[in-house]
Amino acid sequence: MKLKKLVMTGYRSVKQQETLIVDDRVTILIGANDHGKSNLLAAIRCLNDDAPIVPDDKNWDTIDSSLVEIKWFFSATDEVLEKLRQLGPKPPGQEPEPALTAQPQPSASPAQPVAQPAPDAPPESAQPVPPVQSATEPAASPEVQAAPSPPEPVARSQLSAIPEPNFPMGGHGEIVFSRDSATNKVRVVALPVEVPISNEGKALSLRPVIELFEAPRGNVTDQVNRQQLDSPDFEFMQGIFRQAGLWEHRDIIFAQNDTTSKLLDKASEDLTRILNDTWNQGKDLKWKLEHTGTNGDHIVIKMQDPAIKGRYTRPSLRSSGFRTYFLLSMIIYARTKNKPSNSNIYLFDEPGTYLHPSAQLDLQRSFEAIADQAQIIYTTHSLFLVSKNYPERNRVISKNKQGTKIDQKPFSKNWKSVRESLGILLSNNFLIAEKTLLVEGPSDIIYLLDAIRKFKTAGTLDIDLNDLSIVDAGDARNYLAMSKLMLSEGRDIVALLDGDAGGNSIEAGLKKLCAAEIKAKKLKFHRLPTNKSSEDVFADLDTLRAAARAAYDQLVNNNIRKSAKNLKIEEQIQQIAPTAGKTLGKTLDDVTETWFDPPEKISKLLIATFYEDLRPEHLNPAPEDSLAALEEIKDYLNLRGEKSKSTGVFEEAD
Repeated sequence: MKLKKLVMTGYRSVKQQETLIVDDRVTILIGANDHGKSNLLAAIRCLNDDAPIVPDDKNWDTIDSSLVEIKWFFSATDEVLEKLRQLGPKPPGQEPEPALTAQPQPSASPAQPVAQPAPDAPPESAQPVPPVQSATEPAASPEVQAAPSPPEPVARSQLSAIPEPNFPMGGHGEIVFSRDSATNKVRVVALPVEVPISNEGKALSLRPVIELFEAPRGNVTDQVNRQQLDSPDFEFMQGIFRQAGLWEHRDIIFAQNDTTSKLLDKASEDLTRILNDTWNQGKDLKWKLEHTGTNGDHIVIKMQDPAIKGRYTRPSLRSSGFRTYFLLSMIIYARTKNKPSNSNIYLFDEPGTYLHPSAQLDLQRSFEAIADQAQIIYTTHSLFLVSKNYPERNRVISKNKQGTKIDQKPFSKNWKSVRESLGILLSNNFLIAEKTLLVEGPSDIIYLLDAIRKFKTAGTLDIDLNDLSIVDAGDARNYLAMSKLMLSEGRDIVALLDGDAGGNSIEAGLKKLCAAEIKAKKLKFHRLPTNKSSEDVFADLDTLRAAARAAYDQLVNNNIRKSAKNLKIEEQIQQIAPTAGKTLGKTLDDVTETWFDPPEKISKLLIATFYEDLRPEHLNPAPEDSLAALEEIKDYLNLRGEKSKSTGVFEEAD
């Protein structure tokens, strides 16, 4: 099952009812310290039996008599639905017969034989007991609530006619659990199929396992023996063994011989391959597993670092960021394998602590791999752990006089709430990624990103946007200067140019100014087809027309411009179309200029801004021709996919 939302009232910093919408894969809680991010993780974890609501969890501003309440709303997988159906009421004729208590028979005299009960009549002591009513269930009908007194014999056939109350049906097919400070027990509130209340315990057993991971504070263990390997204190080594393909050989590997030495050599190669692919900063390291101790009863981890010529190094001697990344990743992997479940929810509190920005981006890719098997929710106040690939996964957590508040759509209004929360300007994001796509104008960025995200959603394009920065030169006059500036910073650049005279001019200038960088393949060109611009290749025409109309309405309705006389705007909108010998961008300029008195074209950026706002209402896919262009740009910049090729440190080696 998948957690869809969490509803809390009066829990810690959450005073009034607050709802957290949860993504099916990864949810990111962004915010400054002490705004309630960790409290939300703790509320989610209260679904576990070992995480009760304690007195200190009550919001400090609520009245004494008020309850702390948490509700979890889940969608059910087909597997869970089938298990719930098996708990449902049995069809008529399949109910198990009630157990009967044997009654002593009275002694019989010859003169008066004992009357025998009818075949279907149970003894008086076997009267039906009304089922215990759940606190979440409405009152049962009077005939179920009240047992006759004194009890009268009831035929066995009548017992099956007394319906046992079921849990209410959840709206939208949801599974709903709750916990409050009064009972402090997790209860079933609603289910998507009919399940008797007496089966509550079995329904609760279908809950996902919720694991909280905090930034590791301990050190990396360099070696382990067989007995230690089974200890929870050595989860990191368990992850190494599973990752390297040694877990199935753990009972024989702690004795050195020709066979086990060969196994360690193979495991070292596999571990190096997987970790090099996962951790970009450590891609030049070679990992080595060796026998040590008495007759090889310990196995030690070593690393060959090209920066250290005279000796091997060990994980425990590396930086805190290094240790954090691998302790966390290996512990996650080990715990996943050690505690298999129908579903898992993994909570991470500030996983970016001690990690270099590049390692934080690597951690995002690792999370993407874990999300194939479990839902992930993590907190951060780092820009580098904000999802650029899927903006809808981000939530901003803030706090005011009313307590903790959740912004479910922080990506709107140019990520305003994120910028306020983290104190950053996202317009400076191009300083992060070293691989840069340089475009002619700011509207190009909007159309490109829209096309990329649509293809990513459709599963036809795999690009990690954290690796990519898209920068606009402002106009053709600044393009050459911007190119030279970014090349001087050591960036790899692809120059995206329109297929018109302007694009020809820019390309010719770059070939003169940046000949050395072109020869070194630091600067590459992607030319759009002849007489094509970004609007032709990457934008959906219907949405583009709607955006142009919205821009016109705003300018006229706000008295910024005056509409041209006798303008038939709906007919004019249809004039925005591909035209032979002219780019669609140029057509936009020419057509919109005629809409006003005096004539004046609409800014391409204004149209692009409305295009971005209208995107949810116009779900048309991106033009198919743009996929080939994006694939070529990906190859030119050697961009990675969202996940490691081997799905990173969270996939067991063969």
